[in-house]
Amino acid sequence: MDELMPVVYRIKDWNASIILIASVIVLILIIVVRMKYPEFYRSVLYRMFVENFSGREISKPTDVSSIEALTIIISLLSISTMLFAVICYSGRTAIVLEYGMEWKVILYVLLAFSAFNFSRGLINLFFGFLFRLEKYAAIYNTMILDTERVLSLVFLPLFAFCPFVNVATAKILIYIAFASVVLLVGFQFVTFFSHLVKNKFLNHHSILYFCALEVLPVLVVIRLAF
Repeated sequence: MDELMPVVYRIKDWNASIILIASVIVLILIIVVRMKYPEFYRSVLYRMFVENFSGREISKPTDVSSIEALTIIISLLSISTMLFAVICYSGRTAIVLEYGMEWKVILYVLLAFSAFNFSRGLINLFFGFLFRLEKYAAIYNTMILDTERVLSLVFLPLFAFCPFVNVATAKILIYIAFASVVLLVGFQFVTFFSHLVKNKFLNHHSILYFCALEVLPVLVVIRLAF
């Protein structure tokens, strides 16, 4: 048989593989949290939407530090994976990474977001110490963590479906993700300034502080994506 057989090349979509692996890990960790402390995320929602405006002392959803730490890991991984999905599937930044670069990109995104989160928390505690508002700095850090915990749950189905849908649908999923961020950051904005008003600490410095650490990063990501 002299006829040559056609050569078929398999195209490996590492972007999809990374997102699927991250989705499975996040889902497993959420199941672990649900098994160990079934009421954790319900307590987070109650604290965000009720206690923040009730004037009562902000409670902790659990005294188990390992569960708290595990939910922080879930948030970091879920939000970083959503950012990676934006890089891969959004309109302006949609790119085909060179073979082997995908793992480096997701690692860079995860490290950068983790460093930003850690630095922001330290800055909040420093200014709380500087102005003798340590209690409210701790409350604000808790608000940030709660917002990210909720976002991690919202983002999971969004980035998990990105590899399985067409480009137009992937963009819609990304729009939903950004809308969720805007809504929750807006809610955090209202909560933050309500605490400042109660403590008579509302001024242009606090407004600039919030915009620099909360609003500006979101605007930068939106600008890069769209």
